[in-house]
Amino acid sequence: MSTQTLPSINHLRSFQVIGHHLNLVHAARELHLSPSALSYQLGVLEDRLGTRLFTRTGRGLAFTEAGRLLHGEVDQCLQRLWSAWQRVAANERAAPLVVNSLPTFAMHWLLPRLTAVQEQFANVEIRVSIAPVDLERDALDCAIAYGDGRWPGAQCDFLRAESLVVVCSPAAIAANGPLCSVADLARFTLLTAKTRPDDWTLWADAARDPLPVGGRQLLLASRIMVIQAACESLGVAVVDPAMVRAELSSGRLVQALPHTARGQGSYYLVYPLDEESLARVAAFRTWLLAEMARDNAADMSG
Repeated sequence: MSTQTLPSINHLRSFQVIGHHLNLVHAARELHLSPSALSYQLGVLEDRLGTRLFTRTGRGLAFTEAGRLLHGEVDQCLQRLWSAWQRVAANERAAPLVVNSLPTFAMHWLLPRLTAVQEQFANVEIRVSIAPVDLERDALDCAIAYGDGRWPGAQCDFLRAESLVVVCSPAAIAANGPLCSVADLARFTLLTAKTRPDDWTLWADAARDPLPVGGRQLLLASRIMVIQAACESLGVAVVDPAMVRAELSSGRLVQALPHTARGQGSYYLVYPLDEESLARVAAFRTWLLAEMARDNAADMSG
């Protein structure tokens, strides 16, 4: 096929999203297409170019050299196009988009990133709410929710499965001795959130080693308080590492034991099931899924 004309923007958009996820199933979910349809579009691009853009790996896809070069340019061009479209599409500033979020997700994942990229949403002000809502009854723009992905009457985009690891501060280890096994937890205070009382049991089951009997426990109101208490060396916590990525990177917290458990649910972006709602959340949704895909890819490579 001729390479003298550009392919359709739909095919380029599909290539952009495949490159963000490096996984056809996840990319197809974001684009509301079937994996086979997405694979066909990718094949059209590769046929026109006469070269492969990806190779298959055990975990999904990997860029070829040509694919990586092309994706960088396509990604930048489509992002600039989308930003320009947003700037000129509306003469008046749209009503704020209210994103309801779980408190821990809002404080430790969403807000730090959103502050840095707010300019991407040129005509929409993003406001984050942590007020409790009923996803099946309350009118809302969109919500970041935790569960099994089944909310009747709503569209649910998968973000990430929850993981659970044991973390504490280096100072806590220095004060209480090394943490080499589950039995060593007997020397530490176990930090527990009232909202998630089963997290320690889930983690111990995954480690296949029961928690020490009669150990000290500090019960706190929320996971935000649990994370803060761990940073202040008050004990050891079980948390999703995605919620303490900055603390782990800075060394304020360390993963104290190697075992990782799967949480009881996953994180989803939830919004009403109609075209108007999809259009309203489109820019935020695109950014959130791409940001989460980068996080998930970094976790897999790590």
